[in-house]
Amino acid sequence: MELNQAKFSRLQKIHKISIMLKFNRLYFLSIFLIASLLMISCNDEGKGGGESQESSTMQKARGEAGEVILVIPPSLWDGELGILLRELFTSKVKVLPQDEKSHDLKPVDPSKFNSVFKSSQNLMFVATLDNQKPEGKYMKRYFTENSLNQIENNPDLFSFNQQDVYARGQEVLYLFGRNEKELINNIKRNKSGIKEFFNDKEAERLKSSFKKTAQKGIMNYIEDSLNLELLVPVGFDIAVKEDNFIWIRELDSKEEYNIWMVKMPYNDESIFDPNKIKSLRNSLGKKYITDKDLPDLHLTSQSEIDFAIDTVNLNNQYALRTRGLWKYSDNSRGGAFISYLFANEATGDLYYIEGYLDAPGESKREPMRRLKAILSTAKVPGTIKD
Repeated sequence: MELNQAKFSRLQKIHKISIMLKFNRLYFLSIFLIASLLMISCNDEGKGGGESQESSTMQKARGEAGEVILVIPPSLWDGELGILLRELFTSKVKVLPQDEKSHDLKPVDPSKFNSVFKSSQNLMFVATLDNQKPEGKYMKRYFTENSLNQIENNPDLFSFNQQDVYARGQEVLYLFGRNEKELINNIKRNKSGIKEFFNDKEAERLKSSFKKTAQKGIMNYIEDSLNLELLVPVGFDIAVKEDNFIWIRELDSKEEYNIWMVKMPYNDESIFDPNKIKSLRNSLGKKYITDKDLPDLHLTSQSEIDFAIDTVNLNNQYALRTRGLWKYSDNSRGGAFISYLFANEATGDLYYIEGYLDAPGESKREPMRRLKAILSTAKVPGTIKD
């Protein structure tokens, strides 16, 4: 095996830097704001410095997965800023069999932000200082005097996030600016980080729930057989196990979740060429995902929609992430899938792991979010420490 370790290491380093830069601005601003003596007031009356309730005594946050309650003055929601926010948070999810919005964005007039909305698990506040209408003045109640002064004096400050402001398990994102144009420009410059904020939080919630119901037996078997760590929640069973291949499934009345993993020799980094991923997937599907009674029936790919392929940092491993549509070779079933291709440089092993959903007639967004969260826990032992 010819392993160009230096080149692969460079790929990893370049990718890690690109990921950091992608979200750098949003998170550095958040850190700056935290250092600014807690800019956003948890006190509804905006008297400044109000102490939040102890998390343990708060009600538990509620709401549907993917739902975001947006507290915004109607004039902003109806204008260019509202159009931009809808573009960011209600764009279509990539590569699903049907059109589905990435989030369910629900605008709320700040004067009508009551206890029902305060219990939501995903909250977003949007405000500008130049809004002198009653709605704008009402929004300023959510900011301390100190924070208003800092926003006025620093046009680069536009974002801040907090947890458990009104309920346990709640995520709150604040977007603000001196005026609408300035805020729009800041949001456009930081689209990726803002768009993914609630997606990342939903993934964290899912992985936290998986840990509570983790199936240690299956996880240990995967690690012993493939030298691969994967968080497997309750409900999954092993469907097929062979040398260097494991297929686990979860069946319920509406959805069928499938996850399969293959370990192969890693020969060179050309395998990460995005142009090769479809042929690799189809060859593995034909070899491993078959019907025992119908040997010609196997898993393959739909060609009506192109794959969405990205390079990502998967737990400190350079990986190729692919989202696309699958089908069985007889066209009897089909749906969406997500996969990761990555290598264990130290051992010379290449991994292909995939989750595909069979849920005819059902919404695919949240089940696919669940599959993505499970697969995103994959790592080779020793790459990171929890």
